[in-house]
Amino acid sequence: MFNIIMFAHNEQNNISNSLMSVNDNKTPSLKCVYLIANGCTDKTVECAEQLKNQLNFDELNIVNIELGDKCNAWNHYMHHLADDVDCHFFIDADVNFSDDCFQLMHDKLVNSSNAEVAIAGLPLSGRNIDFYRSLVVERACFFGNLYGLNHQFITRIRDTKFYLPIGLNWIDSFLTKAVNTDIQFFNYNLPNRVTYIDNVGYSFESLSPFKPADIKLYFNRVARYELGKLQERYLDALDVANWPKDMKQINQKIYGNFRNETKDISIIKRFLVRKRLTKLL
Repeated sequence: MFNIIMFAHNEQNNISNSLMSVNDNKTPSLKCVYLIANGCTDKTVECAEQLKNQLNFDELNIVNIELGDKCNAWNHYMHHLADDVDCHFFIDADVNFSDDCFQLMHDKLVNSSNAEVAIAGLPLSGRNIDFYRSLVVERACFFGNLYGLNHQFITRIRDTKFYLPIGLNWIDSFLTKAVNTDIQFFNYNLPNRVTYIDNVGYSFESLSPFKPADIKLYFNRVARYELGKLQERYLDALDVANWPKDMKQINQKIYGNFRNETKDISIIKRFLVRKRLTKLL
């Protein structure tokens, strides 16, 4: 059995297509689909509720969280909603999925070696598809668009009381580290922790430079990634047991020493990171 967990923040324009793609991939092994809407101020929840009724999508459970933070939503599922199904698949609300991907990935992970605790969905579209596929194949990475964790690792997360700090950016990198180091965050990967299946994964519509909404999304994405890299330096210097509950103090340190912190990135990226930090402080 498996669960599917979709995270959504203001995705009213994409949520229906993604949920329909999930619905098209249902099998008898599916137990629950959790849509965790975090801090939505648009019609994401309403669109999801309408589609649930329209499709008789009984497996869909809509969880509305006031705080708009993906880390908080991830923590909420891990420590309050996750049950003892074999696999838990985490997805974003702006992608579609290849045929039977969840069942195929479930079967692969359940029948894999004891070392493998995660399975990555492969990107099936995008301008940089070859690069991102190489990160999965050669470096055991996975992305928030689609990945699965087995029950063994979910139990490990709960037993160690591992939480992502609220306000953490570049989440994919930290989760990849957590899996590949068994939540110990040393500076090397344990072998064979992440598996995948050729040509099984997710697709999405590439951003357009002619659409203002896509341009804004791209700049926000750049700001998140670059700020995440700066935050990473501070968390890497701490034992994981001493990670803060949120990133407020670390963000203040970055802002207070902004010139030195950002000396190795471009002027445009510095501007985007400063703008994002200003909103967070």
